Amino acid sequence: MSTQLARTRVPSQGRAVRTRAALLAAAEREFSARGYAATTARSIAERARTATGSFYQYFTCKDEALREIASARQAGVVTRALAMLEAAMEHVGDRAELLRDVRRRMRTVVDVVMAYHADDPGLHAVITERRHADPELEALIAEGERQVVERIAGLLARWGHAGDPTPTAFVLFGTLEGAVHAHVLGKPVVDDVRFIDALVEAMIRIASPASP
Repeated sequence: MSTQLARTRVPSQGRAVRTRAALLAAAEREFSARGYAATTARSIAERARTATGSFYQYFTCKDEALREIASARQAGVVTRALAMLEAAMEHVGDRAELLRDVRRRMRTVVDVVMAYHADDPGLHAVITERRHADPELEALIAEGERQVVERIAGLLARWGHAGDPTPTAFVLFGTLEGAVHAHVLGKPVVDDVRFIDALVEAMIRIASPASP
């Protein structure tokens, strides 16, 4: 997963590492609680109980901190979700067995992605808002998504998907992200159980070599 490192000082000593981590944690809470516009280097530093000058030792601006937060969050959910699907290849028997295993793992993937969206709606909203306004944040997230699609395409090829794996992978990614975003952050049409059942079955039908 691609991550843009700070253009200022990246510390290696214990105290400085802890200060920088505290500033990132404070920035995450500030963006979540106050939104993008009201969050400032000063408010982040105050929440981290350090001087505003300390913020500028590690970050050029609040956008740089937000990019790092967004990259870390994206990498975390992607690593967990794809690890579940890639592990399915370790226990392949016949196709029916594979489909049962993939279905079970896809349910876990949906749970992981739903938890990611529900974990901090305020921060998620800020990242979504700024993605359209900050070209560097957009590029960073888009590169992460491109890598996700490539890995899903690789899985589809290994599972024997008969279609074109790359656009199918993109459709799977968009289906999962779009549906979960609308269900968790919007006004859900059905309860979680029915939503997860329907989403998993839709994804299975897109991904499987043939209809299960």
